[in-house]
Amino acid sequence: GLTKQDIGLLGTVFSLTYAFAQLPGGWITDKIGARPTYIVALGFWSLSTALMSLGTHMWHFIGSRFLLGIFEAPISPTSAKLTVEWFPPRERGAAVGVYDSGSKWGPAIAPPILTALTLTFGWRWMFVIVGLLGIIVAAGFAAFYRSPDKSKRVSAEELAHIREVRAEDNVPQGKVAWLHLFAKPQTWAMTLGFVAIVWTLNLVVTFLPLMLTDMYGYTGETLGWLTAIPFAVGGVGGMVGGWLSKVYSQNHPHLTPLLAKRRVAAVYAGILAICSLLIPFVDGTLVPGLAMMSLALFFCGALSAVGWSIPADVVARDRVGSLGSIQNFGGYFAGAASPLFAGSVASATGSYAMAFVGGAVVAVIAGVAYLLLLKGPIHEDVASESAATRA
Repeated sequence: GLTKQDIGLLGTVFSLTYAFAQLPGGWITDKIGARPTYIVALGFWSLSTALMSLGTHMWHFIGSRFLLGIFEAPISPTSAKLTVEWFPPRERGAAVGVYDSGSKWGPAIAPPILTALTLTFGWRWMFVIVGLLGIIVAAGFAAFYRSPDKSKRVSAEELAHIREVRAEDNVPQGKVAWLHLFAKPQTWAMTLGFVAIVWTLNLVVTFLPLMLTDMYGYTGETLGWLTAIPFAVGGVGGMVGGWLSKVYSQNHPHLTPLLAKRRVAAVYAGILAICSLLIPFVDGTLVPGLAMMSLALFFCGALSAVGWSIPADVVARDRVGSLGSIQNFGGYFAGAASPLFAGSVASATGSYAMAFVGGAVVAVIAGVAYLLLLKGPIHEDVASESAATRA
């Protein structure tokens, strides 16, 4: 019996909580390390998911979404830090594309599976099963993951390759005070990029099943399979986009890794804007409407892959988690408005068009910011370094 506004509110509660929890999450990752942060966050994230099964009132579901936002928050900045541990600068885009595509493959394979679980066992047991699976993944990560210098499977040659840094790569050096990151134009450029990603992603994650039901009349298992298509395309976009970023960087060795990624990110943002702008014009028929939303998620995935590989090119290793969490904070803080805005507009007008047009505008701004504001690594002056040391 949840209304569109209720569902939009649940999406917004998660996004806002997730956004604000990014800041301590990234800081904790840099302080205690990636492995313990990942294990604890994933374990409690899974328990929060299972708690949805106990809900009987709206505030129960809001509480579960709140806890989910807190414990899911450290995962992405921690993953960025893990990528820095395992890959040299010019290979990180492809690596990020693979792991970040999981955020699209999950929603792709989930709808038919979750629909089947719900029809078979009921929605409460569906949440319990998903929560248990997450705990198993956390236990597996704890058992098998080791950093390169502690892994018995890494040879000396491979470790040297991972640690390789070329002089022309302009790798950032020196510690930057955490608060100073907020004042840097590079940080704002990266944040605007993630606003563009999260705005469109939140719209599709929250409302695609409702859109398919309201506009085309699909329900049940068919709805689950149709919902999977755009997210599967988004997963492909993450891997292809990250791989193209790697190829472009390697084929242009005269460019620093950061400059190469800036150009690629600006192109992805521009195409995302075009796709978002076209969605309202083709949503009257299923195939073109679903195809355009799929293309939008393709370039969301591609932009996300490049975006998560950028922090290590902007700050030194001991601040990668913090900078990654700040860009994700900004993305989800601003992007949290899209589900509530879309739900309210759809209830009043019967259309989601204005929400997608808003996403197109944000994507254009993001592309310009990547080109104009993200011009090099963040360097701290001597006075700032002294303040950072005291902090």
